[in-house]
Amino acid sequence: MKPEHLNHFGPYPYSSIRDMEVNEIDWLRWQRLVNTVAEMFNAPATFINQANIKGIEVIIASERPGTRYAPGGHCGVDTNIYCHHVVKDAKELYVRDASTDGKWLDNPEYTEDNYASYLGMPICWPDGSVFGTLCVLDTHPTDYPETYVNALGVIKEVIDSDLKHLYRENQLLTLSYTDPLTLIYNRRGFDDLMSNTRELAKRLNRQLVLLYFDLDHFKATNDRYGHQVGDEHLKTFANTLKHNSRTCDLVARWGGDEFVVLIHAESLASVSLFNQRLANALTELNTQPAIEYSIGYAIIAPSDTRDNQTLLDIADQQMYTQKQAKQTTNPHR
Repeated sequence: MKPEHLNHFGPYPYSSIRDMEVNEIDWLRWQRLVNTVAEMFNAPATFINQANIKGIEVIIASERPGTRYAPGGHCGVDTNIYCHHVVKDAKELYVRDASTDGKWLDNPEYTEDNYASYLGMPICWPDGSVFGTLCVLDTHPTDYPETYVNALGVIKEVIDSDLKHLYRENQLLTLSYTDPLTLIYNRRGFDDLMSNTRELAKRLNRQLVLLYFDLDHFKATNDRYGHQVGDEHLKTFANTLKHNSRTCDLVARWGGDEFVVLIHAESLASVSLFNQRLANALTELNTQPAIEYSIGYAIIAPSDTRDNQTLLDIADQQMYTQKQAKQTTNPHR
């Protein structure tokens, strides 16, 4: 997608796979597949695209003179391009001649780059959610035989299989398990990994502590200073949490201005030390306004049989009690 096509970030939850360290994908094979498709269809352009926080991003582009977009190019969700429809509907789209359908009259791929024909198929993660598209574009109307469409489907399945392998190697944790704003785990990632961590701690007979954080005065910060400052506070708090934790700890944005951390802690003294280090680190940053928080926790013994949600509720309630106590002491803050 050309620079003038780029606009707002899209609603897709994944981070860009181009920005992550993913070693389980054979990028050269994906390039060969894309080049082969372009040759087979005698088409000027073929792409593997990802639906991510940038919108639709080109991951692999065919190496032909008629290929107008390069890897890394992206197009926001507000732009009416073919691939958005494939991702949204999670199904194949074949536009034989865009000039016969008025809905493509504001599609820059057609109106500016003259791609009048489009055949695209959704590439999917193993859980069925759409990763992106494999697509073929042509500057002339087309009428591909069914055998060609079926062949593209087979190649799409090869790419799907590579994504399954990526799942197995746990690299997905840095993609669908990551909160796009703060770049730490999101709710889905934390919930899945918490269960695995608890199982391991049980086998090792180790105690865990679940910490629950909520930023104080966050709404007031947003209202007074704007959402950009609010977002920077979320990113700063997440980054400080991450640096205050060990590599074996799980750190996640639970939602909004709430964060959770699962730590290995043999005593409650570990909680106090963690809290003190975090508070000191935030004070040293000297942000304006200051970043303050309330905290609650739940102890998880190796033999604990309570489910994750129960433990989260306990830590959340304790955090809320602390927040209420602060408001009672400082009612005007």
